[in-house]
Amino acid sequence: MKRLTLLFALIFVSSFMLVHGQTKITGEVVDESDQTTKLTNATIMLLQAKDSILVDFTRANENGKFSLVKPDSLSYLVVVSYPKFGDYVREITEQGEVSLGKIGLTSVSNLLEEVMVTGKIPVVIKGDTVEYDASSFAVEKNAKVEDLLKVLPGITVDANGKITAQGKTVEKVLVDGEEFFGDDPTLVTRNLRSDMVDKVQLYEKKSEEAERTGVDDGERIQTLNVTLKEDAKKGMFGKAEAGGGTDEFYLGKLALNRFRGSQKIGAYAIGANDGTLGLDWQESEKFGMSQMEMSDDGGFFFMGSGLDYWDGKGRPKAFNTGISLTDAWKQNKHKLNASYKYGIIQNDIEESTISQNNLVAGQINSTNNSLQESDNRKHRFNAKYDLKVDSLTTFTLKLSADKSKVEVDNFTNATTSDENFNLMNSNERTQKSIADNSNFTYDGYLTRKFNKIGRSLSLRVAGNVAENQGDAYLHSTTNFYENGDLSRTQLIDQYKDISSKSNNLRSSVTYTEPLTKKLNASVGYEFNRANTHSVNNSYNNDGTGNYNQLDAEFSNDFDFNTIRNAANLSFNYKMEKVDINFTNNLRNDNLFQRNNYQDMELSRDFLTYNPSMRVTYNINKNKRLNFSYNHSNTLPSLSQIQPLRQNTDPLNIIVGNEALTPARNDNFSMFFNNYNMLKGKYAYVSANLRQVRNSIQQNVMIDEVTGVRTSFFDNLDGYVSNNLSLWGGGGFPLIKKHKIDGGFDVDGSYGNYYNFINGELNENTNFNYSAGLSIRKNTTKNIDFRVSFQPGWRNMKTSLQPEFNSSGFTYRTNVWYNWYLPLKISVYGDLSYDYEAPTKAFDEKFERVLFKPGVSKKFLKDESLRLDFYVNDIFNQNVGFRRFQSGNVITQNTYNTISRYFMLKVTWDFTTMKGGSN
Repeated sequence: MKRLTLLFALIFVSSFMLVHGQTKITGEVVDESDQTTKLTNATIMLLQAKDSILVDFTRANENGKFSLVKPDSLSYLVVVSYPKFGDYVREITEQGEVSLGKIGLTSVSNLLEEVMVTGKIPVVIKGDTVEYDASSFAVEKNAKVEDLLKVLPGITVDANGKITAQGKTVEKVLVDGEEFFGDDPTLVTRNLRSDMVDKVQLYEKKSEEAERTGVDDGERIQTLNVTLKEDAKKGMFGKAEAGGGTDEFYLGKLALNRFRGSQKIGAYAIGANDGTLGLDWQESEKFGMSQMEMSDDGGFFFMGSGLDYWDGKGRPKAFNTGISLTDAWKQNKHKLNASYKYGIIQNDIEESTISQNNLVAGQINSTNNSLQESDNRKHRFNAKYDLKVDSLTTFTLKLSADKSKVEVDNFTNATTSDENFNLMNSNERTQKSIADNSNFTYDGYLTRKFNKIGRSLSLRVAGNVAENQGDAYLHSTTNFYENGDLSRTQLIDQYKDISSKSNNLRSSVTYTEPLTKKLNASVGYEFNRANTHSVNNSYNNDGTGNYNQLDAEFSNDFDFNTIRNAANLSFNYKMEKVDINFTNNLRNDNLFQRNNYQDMELSRDFLTYNPSMRVTYNINKNKRLNFSYNHSNTLPSLSQIQPLRQNTDPLNIIVGNEALTPARNDNFSMFFNNYNMLKGKYAYVSANLRQVRNSIQQNVMIDEVTGVRTSFFDNLDGYVSNNLSLWGGGGFPLIKKHKIDGGFDVDGSYGNYYNFINGELNENTNFNYSAGLSIRKNTTKNIDFRVSFQPGWRNMKTSLQPEFNSSGFTYRTNVWYNWYLPLKISVYGDLSYDYEAPTKAFDEKFERVLFKPGVSKKFLKDESLRLDFYVNDIFNQNVGFRRFQSGNVITQNTYNTISRYFMLKVTWDFTTMKGGSN
């Protein structure tokens, strides 16, 4: 803690080293033609005269008066603007307090055509769009778009590249109105140079459905559009990066971009073993870094996220590359966006898990230690083609294809003991698997508008074809004990031949008709069909090393077919400030399963009604209140109705239930957002409640002699499962002169659900709540920093054996800083402190300080060459750790991860573009 205190003191002292005396600029904004008319909320901005960099801004109060802080004795420009009035610009050179008196603005209708107002306006509000002039904000040379966003009022960017604007997460970043490298914001913000940018536009993008049909459904996506300078639309730019460190750590990156008008071509390659896997692909289908798991329906899947995401486990070696093309021709009648990506990840994970399973009387304790080696490779292609047939007809075709190969070797050692730690069973197993997977997806969407505004007809056909082929070897030895003595041993030595093929089709037709100017109605029909054939054959070793004896008990050949017919009727009512949408969905699902080995069939039909409602109240441009409700039905899957036999884990057995009925879900959500861009203040609060009735739960029977768990699917009628989450926060200028901002957040969640353990009802409850404070400065001058504090409390409990529940205090602190020194040198660092108190279930506290300090030096006239030296985890305390609850089981998990190493890295930013030159 002494280190933390010293570091905090250093940051705050440094940030105030250059404090100077300050003076004020005051005035009153009125209508020139009638000076008794005060122009309330007029925008007043203070710019540096030499380069038009924004220094401060405010609005006139209800009396038209304003006050601005003038930081020092430099020359400044004061710009006053008001809608439908000409701008007022004046240079301020005098010292001390400055009173501008009454500032009369002239109505646009009275301005002479030859009158021109000079000077750049840093921030302009155009209807629902906030537009920033990029050249009005100071960033370092060779800075990227992400660095520019960090200094724009009302926009924040976290360490992972997540962008928040006006209190909402930015989900899409466009370049000149088009996607670049697919739908991945960081590929734009971390590759494009900020000096290529002309404007940054922030707005809420309508849904694709609303843009195509012309009927506003009220759905919005927070979007940033980066518009480039004209001379930055032709040429090449890129970045090369290479680093080497101790303990054989390395990092290499190369990114190239070529722009020529509407045509944009990008390519990149990354190789690293420091946890850098890629450039944050945001694909819907990814392949994982964990072991192959067999599902109870006879298929197989791979745990983990994919080539673009590392969960902190192991020490992955990664290679990632990709190429992207965006183009448009014939006055944007045709648009094409295509990309190809390829990646390899190799990883070794050592993992240890201890679990406490509370029973009616006593408890069962489990340990699980595993070592996993994996090699994952994947190709992926995406394409989107837009055709504007005529002024009323549009057609979009999306195609994607991927092919992957995954090899995994996994060794597991597990034990189970009673409350007195008497051994009940032990298991050692080795699994080796190889899987080849391929998938092709298509989506065609045709929309025809009519002359009557709001009338449209949409047709959609989509689907995918997938094929998976895998081989696995399972060697397992399970020992069972009674009173501490070995009673029996179970051996498994099998080869598994696993394959599956699926063909899914989805089609729909929707007609929209305006009933009045404010009310629209849509009626639609949807047909879905999904066919899957899954084979899982298990062969025992015949004693000579050949696997040719079919194990009928753990082999299966199944067909799964699902047909859905659905009708939709929705109404959308839109007024100036209120949007209301009400949708009715009536759905019939037919599920069919055939066991080809046993010549058995199972068929189920479910008819469900699923209504939803959404209300949006736009209080004003800065305040919005959203409320939504939807009722849905979760159908039992065929794997829950009749799960297939599997023996990959002999200690856990699953049994299906043909009598399952749908679970009924009710979801309520509310969001309020209040944002004042010019004052840099925002606040938000959100709540979400999900209730499940007749939920499909896993009831568990645990053999108190052998420790074997048998899980049964069943509906739980008469009890309601609840999940409630509340969160809120805000931000505000703390010290405007030094552009230091403050923030706060609160977060709370409550969840409970029920199941039966050995015939006794068990209530599982989770409480989590925390509060946080943060202080930040990001101006690329002197010192920038972010400091946050977040104490919290976590409570995990079950109604069985409550004396062993897990509850405890949690705390987290984060510190980031970057100190800009003379001679183009910067000193920077990123520190986090985590603490979890001991609990009844786990009597050891967890405490960790991670600190990554570094120093950098820039070279060359344009500062395009940079040398970095940094230390990852300088205190060597990085230990993989997490605690969580699942049902009546409370678990603590530890794993190996990347810890201390020293790294020297060189980075070169290059460009041939005029707009990107320094």
